[in-house]
Amino acid sequence: MNRALPLALVLLTGCEATLPPAPAHARVAPAPRPPPMQVCWLEYAINEVPGGFSLAGPSERKRWVVTMSGLLVRHPKGHLLIDVGNSSHFAEEIADSSFINRQYLMAGPGSGHVVRTAPEALKAVGEDPSQLKAVVVSHLHGDHAGGLVDLPGVPVLLPQEELDFAAKLRESKTFAVVRAHAAALDGRATPLAFAEEPYENFDRSADYFGDGSVVFVRLFGHTPGSVGTFVNRSPGERLLHLGDAINSTEALSKRVGKSFALSWTDNDPDRAEALVAKLSQLHEQDPALSMLPAHDRQAWEALFPGGPGTCVGTAP
Repeated sequence: MNRALPLALVLLTGCEATLPPAPAHARVAPAPRPPPMQVCWLEYAINEVPGGFSLAGPSERKRWVVTMSGLLVRHPKGHLLIDVGNSSHFAEEIADSSFINRQYLMAGPGSGHVVRTAPEALKAVGEDPSQLKAVVVSHLHGDHAGGLVDLPGVPVLLPQEELDFAAKLRESKTFAVVRAHAAALDGRATPLAFAEEPYENFDRSADYFGDGSVVFVRLFGHTPGSVGTFVNRSPGERLLHLGDAINSTEALSKRVGKSFALSWTDNDPDRAEALVAKLSQLHEQDPALSMLPAHDRQAWEALFPGGPGTCVGTAP
């Protein structure tokens, strides 16, 4: 990205505008019964930008350290990988996009300084891709789903709404869906089925292993089928992987949406902002729950003090 663009974006981060509170919603307290399990931090790329990029209004952070990371969950019934970073062939995959779209793609999903590809990050924590039961993609933007290209054959879980989104935009050469990443879903994607089972302050959920250790909820707004993942190692050690519902945990306490510079990445801005209010409500209802925005390296460091490649818990 040239030097003028970051400056212009800083000027467009906008004024702080606190969102209206989410409608009152009863909290359904979780009761996980997890077996011994392990969670690992896999980092694929990293970047650093002004703090104001991360949320609407002024930030308390001078710099926002942006991570492109994945979460490996080792459960006795199978190993799950949440998000896979970008493809190692990204520049080639977007070469036939329009000039403007290529700039957006390189300034967004392609902006990270590569640390490891998905296979390399898995290897660093002693995981072979063949051990994975499935990959769960929080949403289909390139910095979350592109790594599917480098993990051929591994089953993929996505809400039907996100699969429909991929099919609709597969040939459009837009920012939202890269054709090669949509093609990587062929023959191995299974829709996530959500039941009418309230969980926390969400009305629908999907308890993947049936023991409350991994529970999916719908975080629609950033994309039509964005998904959040609760990972519960014990009743007192719980996190919620948020994908790009928010960019930093600071947005929760302030109840603000994305900066103007990044709000355009939301497919449905109104729904995305309503979700931020809902997550802020959950943060107030359940302050012990660790919130994990996909790109907030500070939040990842708090959960994994040993840094990338660190695992917590007991491997099954």
